[in-house]
Amino acid sequence: MALFTGLPLLAWASTTLPEALVSTVLFGMVGILLSILGFKLFDWATPVSFDKELEKGNVAVGILCGAIVLGICHVIATAIS
Repeated sequence: MALFTGLPLLAWASTTLPEALVSTVLFGMVGILLSILGFKLFDWATPVSFDKELEKGNVAVGILCGAIVLGICHVIATAIS
């Protein structure tokens, strides 16, 4: 038995090229904004200041920041698609 039987499908698909371009730009902007917000939230929640550590040349923090951004972007891309 389906959980949402009778409810309209909540998927949206573009049918023309302009609609596809607009949706690509909009979803791209949403993804970028959410990934920046997620990184800033993670930076706020940790006791280490990533900006100061990166200015000191801490390569380990740079790798960690890259991993955090990739992880957040993976979650956002899965949620958007």
